[in-house]
Amino acid sequence: MQAFRRSGDHVEAQFEDIEVSVLTNLTEQLRSLIDGVAAGAAVDDAAGERLFPAAYTDDDEAAAEFRRFTVDELAQSKKADADAVLTTFREHGALPVQMGRTAVVRIDRELALQWMRSLTDLRLSLDSRIAEPTEELVAELSDDDVESLRGMYDWLTFVQGTLIEAVEELDAL
Repeated sequence: MQAFRRSGDHVEAQFEDIEVSVLTNLTEQLRSLIDGVAAGAAVDDAAGERLFPAAYTDDDEAAAEFRRFTVDELAQSKKADADAVLTTFREHGALPVQMGRTAVVRIDRELALQWMRSLTDLRLSLDSRIAEPTEELVAELSDDDVESLRGMYDWLTFVQGTLIEAVEELDAL
């Protein structure tokens, strides 16, 4: 990947086919997790708890009541941010992924903010898998798999970091 950089009143980056594939796959998994939490099915999941933390940690009843009134709107917002990443790739001809092809993504500030929020959600959910793996996940993952997850986390950190820097350059204009 070529880092995000300011280009006029937009920011842009170039993604390799495998990067588009990985980011698309992770984003689709994130959408599924968000849907699960919104439906009440993944609330006890470590990643779900990171994305939708309890408003009241010392009062389960108040936390449940707060969640009841806020989870749908928060889930819709998170899904809209994730969809922005997928839509960007579609609009820039990166989807469906074709091996050997790179895609230049050019986005405005508002879209960049959606990307930042989605990348944050991806990093939070991935970190929860690495830091607090379930027994089932531990049984499924080899040491190489864990290293791969850490590599994805580091790459997402790079993508987000360069995006933040490029938007800061936009804001300095």
